Amino acid sequence: MHKSHGFNNISIRMLKICDYAVVKPLIIIFNNSLNQGIFPKPWKQANVTPIHKKGDKTDVSNYRPISVLPICGKIFERIIYNSLYNYFEKNKFFNANQSGFRIGDSCINQLISITHNIYKALDANPSLEVRGVFLDISKAFDKVWHEGLIFKLKANGVEGKLLNLIKNFLSERYQRVVLNGQHSEWEKINAGVPQGSILGPLLFLIYINDLSKNLESDVKLFADDTSIFSVVNDPVLSANILNNDLMKIQEWAHQWKMSFNPDALKQAQEVIFSRKNIKPNHPVLHFNQTEVNRTVSQKHLGIILDEKLNFNQHLKAAMDKTTKGISILRKLRYYIPRSSLITLYKSFIRSHLDFADVIYDQPNNKTFCDKIESIQYNAALAITGAIRGTSKDKLYKELGFESLSSRRWFKRLTLFHKIINNNGPSYLLNIIPKLKIFINLRNQNRIPQMFCRAIFFKIAFFLIVSKPKDHPHQIS
Repeated sequence: MHKSHGFNNISIRMLKICDYAVVKPLIIIFNNSLNQGIFPKPWKQANVTPIHKKGDKTDVSNYRPISVLPICGKIFERIIYNSLYNYFEKNKFFNANQSGFRIGDSCINQLISITHNIYKALDANPSLEVRGVFLDISKAFDKVWHEGLIFKLKANGVEGKLLNLIKNFLSERYQRVVLNGQHSEWEKINAGVPQGSILGPLLFLIYINDLSKNLESDVKLFADDTSIFSVVNDPVLSANILNNDLMKIQEWAHQWKMSFNPDALKQAQEVIFSRKNIKPNHPVLHFNQTEVNRTVSQKHLGIILDEKLNFNQHLKAAMDKTTKGISILRKLRYYIPRSSLITLYKSFIRSHLDFADVIYDQPNNKTFCDKIESIQYNAALAITGAIRGTSKDKLYKELGFESLSSRRWFKRLTLFHKIINNNGPSYLLNIIPKLKIFINLRNQNRIPQMFCRAIFFKIAFFLIVSKPKDHPHQIS
């Protein structure tokens, strides 16, 4: 109801008020557009507002452009999207390694898969290492080559009126910058898929769908974030495989007019995940005629993956942010009602701890759990004004908080339930093939358990949920 509207000032609220009075005209426009293969011109004009991200406000690169398109055009896009997405999904055309913009998938699902595979290699006997290389497509949505996209749509069987409509949808697009009530002149867009659109992400997925074709490494894609992993049995062989795959990615990018990590300050990054005390010598990797930068940690899809995969760096970064937020809560307590303070806590403080908590959680580590729980306890003190030493249970009951450990456990079980009932990506269900046969949540003993040698592997998602009786923080 309250979403931004396009340059024509037609809002969602306006459409809802008009109700059926606008339905018939829109149906006529949609049908004519489909039959003629023409997307209405006024719906291809976008207002772009620059939003500051961080850093120097005088540097244009520190702003994120937010594109706003007309509402009626986005409704029409949704109809096209549903048809095109279902066609690709039904025929299994999507790359199985792609998790971005996929229904039923998410960055958390992909991170669970990545961390599980790394833990499994580290837990092997003898322990193995994993080399991970992290790449990023520069201005990915803006670089999509229209002719190349149309070629790939045709190759996947999209033709006729739908193909003509998509061609027209991509052509003759215009945008202008809107800031502080002022706007620039309209400028034509010659490449890329429209940001802020419904169809744009899907068209981008189709464009990069063949990126991982013929690669030997384990490839993970999340929209434009690309990562490749190799379990190291032989350092030289692993380096050769990775270098060959990186060369193939370069060739793909050149062929399809895309660019990976062109900025000298944002080059490809590598992390060697290892638990070995004496590490072997690993040959260097090269990408874009530059040596891949080797580092001890990398922030990927919102979580910091360190070389030992213990998530200490990620947790410290998250707790630092929450500590600053709690200080602000203490000051605001005198000016805004408690209900607003609780909303602020849940939205801007607890959210830092909630993200990826099913991955970094260590339920059998009391010190770890107490450390995280202290954040919520301090927030409860800040909201209520209670003195330190006040019963945590009484504070939580008064504010309606559940413990963070119970919250994490509930989220694990919820996600696990989705996976075993085939409501998640198949690559997670396939981690434990027996789950396809032994599914009976009323009898926990029939859920196949996974075993490991090392203690650190026990915090992995599937290792914990497969042994619910061992969890020390049961939900009452």
